[in-house]
Amino acid sequence: MRKSLIMMAGLALLAAQAAPAWAAEAASQEDGKTEAIKQSEMVVTATTTEENINKVPSTTFVVTDQEITEKAQWSLPDALRDVPGLYIRSNGPFGGVTSLSMRGTQSGQTMLMLDGVRLGDPISTNGSYDMANLLTGGISQVEVVQGPQSTLYGSDAMAGVVNIITKRGQGAPTGWASAGYGSYNTWQGTAGTQGQIDRFNFMLSGGGISTDGVSKAKSGSEDDPYNAYQFNGRFGFDINDNTEVYFIGYYNKADTDYDGWVNGQFVDTPDSMTTEAYTGILGLTNSPVSWWNQKLTFSYGSVDNDYSDDSTYKSYITTAQWLNNLLYKDINTLTLGVNWQREQGEYSTVWDSLPEQSMDTLSFYLQDQLKVLEGLYLLGGVRNDDYEHFDNKTTWRVGASYTIAVSDTTFKGTYGTGFKAPSLYQLYSPYGDQDLSPETSKGWDLGVVQMLWNKRIELGLTYFNIQTDDLINFDMNTWTYQNLDQVKSQGVEFYARANLLSWLSADFSWTYTDAQDEATGKELAYDPRDKGTLGVRLPLMGDRLNIRVWALYVGNRYADAANTTELDPYVTVNAAATYKITNWLSVYGNVVNLTDEDYVEIQDYTTLGLSGFIGLRADF
Repeated sequence: MRKSLIMMAGLALLAAQAAPAWAAEAASQEDGKTEAIKQSEMVVTATTTEENINKVPSTTFVVTDQEITEKAQWSLPDALRDVPGLYIRSNGPFGGVTSLSMRGTQSGQTMLMLDGVRLGDPISTNGSYDMANLLTGGISQVEVVQGPQSTLYGSDAMAGVVNIITKRGQGAPTGWASAGYGSYNTWQGTAGTQGQIDRFNFMLSGGGISTDGVSKAKSGSEDDPYNAYQFNGRFGFDINDNTEVYFIGYYNKADTDYDGWVNGQFVDTPDSMTTEAYTGILGLTNSPVSWWNQKLTFSYGSVDNDYSDDSTYKSYITTAQWLNNLLYKDINTLTLGVNWQREQGEYSTVWDSLPEQSMDTLSFYLQDQLKVLEGLYLLGGVRNDDYEHFDNKTTWRVGASYTIAVSDTTFKGTYGTGFKAPSLYQLYSPYGDQDLSPETSKGWDLGVVQMLWNKRIELGLTYFNIQTDDLINFDMNTWTYQNLDQVKSQGVEFYARANLLSWLSADFSWTYTDAQDEATGKELAYDPRDKGTLGVRLPLMGDRLNIRVWALYVGNRYADAANTTELDPYVTVNAAATYKITNWLSVYGNVVNLTDEDYVEIQDYTTLGLSGFIGLRADF
C-alpha cells in the first residue's frame, strides 16, 4: 500500500513541477502549441440532443475511443473505472460478475444503454446487466450522465445513465487489426473496418480474448479459464439529405469458469457458465422541415446464461421509441417522446424454476430546453410510465447552467426524481412479492466548471445529494423481497484536467461519498467513502511515441451491511505505451498493477497482481 501511495504522489509531483515550465513555454511559444482543453466536446445523452458538455446542467463525463486505445483496454469495465463518482466492482477478473454504482447508490440504479437503448437482464435479481463480458471494440465514446435521469429514460436511471455509443462510418473506407499476448497465457485480438461509400456508411468490428486466467477464489490455486468474443456494427443508408435508416447490432458470447462455496468456504470448484447476449436496433432519423427532427427505433435484446449444473436463465427486452424535437431558432428545443417496452424472463435450476413472465410499459415524456439569455441554459421535463402490474409513475427534472464568458466560469445544477421498477425475479420468483412497489428517489446537485490559462486547465466541483425510498432488499424473516430501506447519499466530486505542455497533459479527480442506510445509520456495503484518480499522458517524438500512466485510489468501505468487516484502502497503478513503427504499424503494451498491490475489491475474490501485455496494431 505504501509504495503505491508513493507512486501516486510521484505522478502528482511530476504534474506539479511541470506547471512552472509550462508557463515559461507558453510565454515563449506561439499560441496553439499547447492545446486548449476540448471544452467544445459534444454529448447527446444528457438531453437527447447534441449539446456542449460543459453547458448541459447534468454533470457529464466522456470516455473516448482514443483514450481506450492509448490505454490498450479491451474490457469496458476497466475503461470506466476512472470516471468520477462511478465505482466498478467484480467477482474476480476475467469474466467475474461485474456491476457499477454511481454516487453511492445501489447496483442496478444506474441505467446501462447501447446507443440510447436499455441493456438489461429482467430475470437477474435486480434486473441489471452484467458488464463483465463487454469489450471495447467499435465504440466511439461512452457518455456518463450523473443524477436522476428517469424523466428521459425511465426505470433504472434513478442515479444516472451510462450510454455506449457505436462508431458511425465516415470518410474513405479504412480498416484496423491488432493482436497481442500477455500474462496468464492471454491472447487478444481485434479487427474492423469503417467508412462511407456514396449514401452507405458502415462500421464492423470484431474481437476476442482467451486466457488461462487466475483462480476466482482468493484462497484458491486452480486457474479459471475465460474465453469471449464480440461482434458489433453499424450500417446506415441516407435515403436523402434529411433521412437515414440504420441498423446497430451487438453480439457477445463468453465461457467463464468460476469458483463456489463448499462447507461455508469460498474455494476452487469446477463450476462454469456460458453467456450469450444480443442486441439489435433498427432506426430511422428524419428532418421533414428545418424546425422538426425525429427518430424512430425498434430494438430487441436477449441474455442467455447456461450453467454447468444445468441451470438456465433467459431474458428478453423489446422496445419501440419515437422521439421528436421541435426547434425555434437557437432559443428553444421542445422534445416529445413515446416509448413502449416489454420485459420477459424465465429460469430453471436444480432448486426451483420460473416459467416465462412478462411486463409491458408505455411511457410518454416531454422536455423543454431554453436558451433565452446569453450564457443561460434552462431545462425542464416530465414523464409518465404506465406499468402493467402497478400504478403509474410520474417523474420530473429541472436544471440550469449559466456561463460567465469573461471569466470562463460555468455554474450548473439539477433537481429531479427517479424510480426503479421491481425486476421479474423480485416479483414472480419463489422469493418474490407481486405487491412490491418501485424504488423512488429524489436528487439534486450544484456545481461549477472553471477554465484557466487560456482554457488549458479545467476545474470542476460538484456537490450531490440523493435520497432513495422503498429500497428493495431480501427480508431474512419472510425469505422474500420487500420494500425495506431508505438510503441517503451525499458527497463532493472534484476533477482537474490540464494540458501543461505540448508533450504533457494530466488529469486528477477525487470523490467523497457518504452513503448510509437511514434506518440503521450504517454505511452501505462496498461503497467507498473516497475514490481518487490521477493520470499522465506523454505524447513524445511528434506523437510517434505515446505513454500513459494512471492510478486509482479506493478508500475504506465495508463488505457487509452490518459494517462488521472493513476492507483496507488500496492504490493501483497502470501504464501503457504505443510506438508507431511506420505510419500504419504500431507496437503497444500495457502493465496492470505496476506496484503489485495486494488488494481486495470484493471479499474472498481474487484481483490481478503485476501483469503485462504486448501486441501489434495495423491501420490501413
